Amino acid sequence: MAIKFKCGCGHVLSVPDKFAGKNGKCPKCQKVLKVPTPKVGVASPAQPAARPAPVAPAGQLDSLFDEVGLTQKSGPICPSCAAEIKPGTVVCVACGTNLQTGEKMLGFNAQTTVAEFDNLYLQEAAENMRRDLIMESRREKAAMPWWVLMSFLIGTITLCAAGIVIVDGIFGEGGNPDTLMGRIQMLPVPAVLGTTVGVTGLAIALFAHLSISLFAFGKNAWHGVGCLFGPAIVSIPYGIMNWTENKAPVKALIVAMLFIGLALFMILMWGGGFSRLLNVL
Repeated sequence: MAIKFKCGCGHVLSVPDKFAGKNGKCPKCQKVLKVPTPKVGVASPAQPAARPAPVAPAGQLDSLFDEVGLTQKSGPICPSCAAEIKPGTVVCVACGTNLQTGEKMLGFNAQTTVAEFDNLYLQEAAENMRRDLIMESRREKAAMPWWVLMSFLIGTITLCAAGIVIVDGIFGEGGNPDTLMGRIQMLPVPAVLGTTVGVTGLAIALFAHLSISLFAFGKNAWHGVGCLFGPAIVSIPYGIMNWTENKAPVKALIVAMLFIGLALFMILMWGGGFSRLLNVL
């Protein structure tokens, strides 16, 4: 028996009574409607019995169900969470319900959520959108800014160059002491490696500082000028105060300071100090 009701836009819908209380969309205005529940009453003997409504062919009913957003399940479903299950299944993998006893398994780690829609298609679409947002957020967190990659690229190139200089000075003939290459090869190995670490730290600090300055210029021109010409006094506190947008460059500045501190330690303790580096120039 069909239930007829009218949408607010004036469109008349007719759906089977087994969908009473369910939600669906009006095919005309796409508004979500709740199918009313018919009131059960006794027919008055003075009134003639109502003539049964004509039954539409199965194909027309299927198209009508698609229009209003209602779909009839063709296979077995879990009585607890309405998830589709295979014939002969004993335990629902979606919620952990034992289909024979009706009890849920203890310790079952099922990720169940409260349904937002009565319509399973709408609920599935909402869950897919939620999963897409989570994946997009994970990709953004995993991605590294271009300037971080550029800084490590500069550090890698400098390290390779330092390695070539050190190996050539130890195992090769060495350069002329009057040339720049010869004077660099005469430096202790810790001094060369410390200089390489320092260059990497300075590159990271420079790009991170520029990133915070560009963000500050986007907010206010004076903030941008202050950050640009006050790398330690202004830019770092400004980045911390705007942590959500600048957490990557602030973390990079911390890493850069560690690199620079390690470089100073290697040069002062094992590399003969800065006086030997200045003699190279």
